[in-house]
Amino acid sequence: MICYVILHYQAIEETKKCIKAIEKNTTSDYKVIIVDNASPNKSGMILEKEYAENNNIDIIISNDNLGFAKGNNLGYKLAKKYDPDYIIILNSDIVISQEDFCSRIDYAYNKYNFDVLGPDIYSTKMKYHQNPQRENNFTINELLKKERNLYFKNRFKFLLKIKYSFLHSNAKDDVHQNNYKDVQIGKVLHGACYIFSKKFINKYDECFYPGTFMYYESYILHYLGMKDDLVFLYYPDIVVYHHEDASTNETYNNQYKKSVFVNKCLLDSCREYIKLIRNESCYRG
Repeated sequence: MICYVILHYQAIEETKKCIKAIEKNTTSDYKVIIVDNASPNKSGMILEKEYAENNNIDIIISNDNLGFAKGNNLGYKLAKKYDPDYIIILNSDIVISQEDFCSRIDYAYNKYNFDVLGPDIYSTKMKYHQNPQRENNFTINELLKKERNLYFKNRFKFLLKIKYSFLHSNAKDDVHQNNYKDVQIGKVLHGACYIFSKKFINKYDECFYPGTFMYYESYILHYLGMKDDLVFLYYPDIVVYHHEDASTNETYNNQYKKSVFVNKCLLDSCREYIKLIRNESCYRG
């Protein structure tokens, strides 16, 4: 049994494409759990009606926008009740295309005994391979530098009107020669698609640290997971396609407003990560 968790917000056509690809390429028993994150356009209710007769699909309608971590945690908790072999958390703008997708996961687990697997995620927008996301996680000094940069952009928002790329010019900067063709262990994995094994599922009641709204979840997952000696596997024989920013594009047709929103989320999450590291350091004494 495989459970897929899709966090839905506004972009209904992207979510339906994601579901269609899952249905086409999943050969084992499966459940698709859609978490509607309080979409203002009521698209969660549309999906609920459309898939009402489909026994493979469960839909959760959240009363509030819980953000990425808490929204996915809600779906993960329901998925656990089905006692699956794997829980796959994937963005609604991810498309699976391999007919032997499931058998490739089994092969990887039998060979590497992973806790968390990250596939080769190809960004169709940016035209690059997003995994592994980083060779090493951020140091506290790197995070403090990022916080200062994000604060500056948040403080002087008018600069974002001058040049939209001012915010996003570093989209690929965190990819440090990721060698996407090679199997790799212990690297930071991109958050657009995670495959959690039974080992992980049996150990954790949530898949993400719930302190962020959006962004930095992948770094925090890696940070906490490495402390627990989890096996993070990048496995390039599994490939998915990422049509990025579907939900934020649906929400913000004004690029300046989108830039301000994204930067604020990045700043808040960066600060939360810094706080987590400092609190853990204090706890260890």
